[in-house]
Amino acid sequence: MSYNDDKRELLKLKQGLIEKSDLIPENEGGVADKAHYEVKGFKNKLSNFMYHYKWALVFGVFFTALIAFLVITTVMRDMGDIRILTFSGNSDTATALSFKKDDFSFVFAQYTEDFDNNKYVHVEVFDMNLSETQDYNYYYTNQTKLFSEVSLGEAQIYIADKDILQAVLGEQKPENAFEDLSALYPDDKQIVDKYYYKVKGSKFAEAAMYVETCPDDLYMVIRKEGFDGMNGYTDKMAEQHRRALIVFDNMIKDNKITEIDKIK
Repeated sequence: MSYNDDKRELLKLKQGLIEKSDLIPENEGGVADKAHYEVKGFKNKLSNFMYHYKWALVFGVFFTALIAFLVITTVMRDMGDIRILTFSGNSDTATALSFKKDDFSFVFAQYTEDFDNNKYVHVEVFDMNLSETQDYNYYYTNQTKLFSEVSLGEAQIYIADKDILQAVLGEQKPENAFEDLSALYPDDKQIVDKYYYKVKGSKFAEAAMYVETCPDDLYMVIRKEGFDGMNGYTDKMAEQHRRALIVFDNMIKDNKITEIDKIK
């Protein structure tokens, strides 16, 4: 009798389908002889283990691999000297911003110092499509990503529709959330309603090759110093804010400080 035959007979006994088995002899007390059906041999033991614990093993391997991936991704992720957020509630604008993020990164990098002293400049640009016409799950994911970024505060420069910028504020007033750019650059005609730098018609749009298709309702803002996030206002937020002001000032003055071969 094979191991598999034993296993099937034991299952029948346990489930009450049969009262006794001709294949599995009983001892004097009426209990099947354990020594007779004890799993022997490495191959059979391995087969028995896989039979009983295969799903636990599958889930264990999956979650171990997932955790390892997240840890490795976090440790090895190439952090930027600054981070920019772009987002829009208009489907066409959001799509265009996604295509332009590499151009935006390249233009900003020319005005960015090597803040982390690693011999090159890298500007992260995160784009999020907040159009409600897209798939709900995708929309919800992007919305969650945006508010997570706002809470963390690593990005201090936003490029977005004016309506969406105001929606991000929630109950917060613009004067408490965004820098008053008109006070910093009183003669700049691209600045609208104190806080909003209009992208269309700017030197930035020209440098990013975003002249013809740039929408009228696209603005750049700088998060105000002290505008805190989920864990309050941190030293990291303060440093990112300092960097954002330097980069924006260089951009306004067209002061390119980084050579192209040092841009990553």
